[in-house]
Amino acid sequence: MIYDLTIPLNENTLPFPDSGDPHMTWKHLVDHNVYKCQVCLFSMVTHLGTHVDAPLHYCKGGKTTAEIDLSAYAGPAVCLDMPDLGSGSEIDITEVMEKNRELIQQGDIVVLRTGYEELVGNEKYFDFKDFAENTGAILESYGCKGIGFDMPSIDRSGLAHQAVLSRGMSIIESLINLRPLVGKRFYLSAVPLKFTDGDGSPVRAYAVMDD
Repeated sequence: MIYDLTIPLNENTLPFPDSGDPHMTWKHLVDHNVYKCQVCLFSMVTHLGTHVDAPLHYCKGGKTTAEIDLSAYAGPAVCLDMPDLGSGSEIDITEVMEKNRELIQQGDIVVLRTGYEELVGNEKYFDFKDFAENTGAILESYGCKGIGFDMPSIDRSGLAHQAVLSRGMSIIESLINLRPLVGKRFYLSAVPLKFTDGDGSPVRAYAVMDD
């Protein structure tokens, strides 16, 4: 079965409220009212909705979405439930990784369900904690090749971004519909568009699982 994990994109999709990012714009260049086909023009930031980060996003001289290893953004994955983000100022994945050690395999993309997807479309969605700087080192210690989650970003400080991306691992942000995947293994695809100067890209993320 295929599970769509992607936020729909339209002019109402909320960008980061404190970043100056514009809303998506969409225009019909031609449509069926005036021609035999429809062709549209759109404009949006590279980090709107469900998207991935390339190393260039936070690593000067890092690889673009045209240069990255696509295997970091597609392949075996596991979804871990993490509804309790703790009382600290940052999200530390140490405990949830240890708790699910037997489920995690070498080369996995770890997907975390925190429940934030329920806030998509609400400004409260952007009121989130940063992942801790140790996130990259922890993923590396388990042999993982990336991380995905249902929050809009891994952090605002840039420390977790750099810790993950500098290791050649993927970051997949703003996933939805994760509930059916919790505690299960599946194939995940979230490959970016091939922008030659791409620091990130919107994606059509999906999971394939034998039910």
